[in-house]
Amino acid sequence: ARSVAWRPTMALQSLTIDGARFRAGRWRARGDLAYLVPLSPTHTLTEGALAKARAALDAQGFDEIVTAAVAPPERAAFVRDGFEEREQLHLLRHELRDLPAVSRPWTRRSRPRIERGTNTDRAEVLALDSRTFDEFWQLDEEGLTDAMDATPVSRLRVIRDPHIVGYAVAGRAGTQGFLQRLAVDPERQGDGLGTMLVHDALHWMRRRGANVGWVNT
Repeated sequence: ARSVAWRPTMALQSLTIDGARFRAGRWRARGDLAYLVPLSPTHTLTEGALAKARAALDAQGFDEIVTAAVAPPERAAFVRDGFEEREQLHLLRHELRDLPAVSRPWTRRSRPRIERGTNTDRAEVLALDSRTFDEFWQLDEEGLTDAMDATPVSRLRVIRDPHIVGYAVAGRAGTQGFLQRLAVDPERQGDGLGTMLVHDALHWMRRRGANVGWVNT
């Protein structure tokens, strides 16, 4: 077996054990919670390989482990190893051939504007993210960077009114578009800001050559 040493404060690192390949490290801002991403075929996720992966994470001081989203065959392997299901994620698809217009409940003068987000907006975006999601799903600086880097092409868009009250990260890989992250301030939810951001992201995907948009939730 071969493992790659890392510290909990570092980004995800490669881990290879008995033919099974993983990326592993800490889950976002949680120094006690490990994140394990299986990369190799399901048949490599043997009892021995998973036990050694858990031992390697334990040696780094982690108390618990969560996996990335896994398909049913991978799920079965982890359940056999003693993992319990935390949540079910749903993958949603939107064809981009015909995108309907979105009615907005504002006059042109009062309508909030979608703007390009910049690096100077990151702190405010992360503060909004922490108000929107529970602790487990909140992004930290590395998580936001991962969302932006998950596809070859990506963009950050924000809505200011006057401070940032909504944001979205969208990406494209070939003909596939992805809505990586969407958050609206809890005090502004129900105003149509999320609809604006989704509509804007889908139209951007189509302009950049994607024919389908994806989101998991």
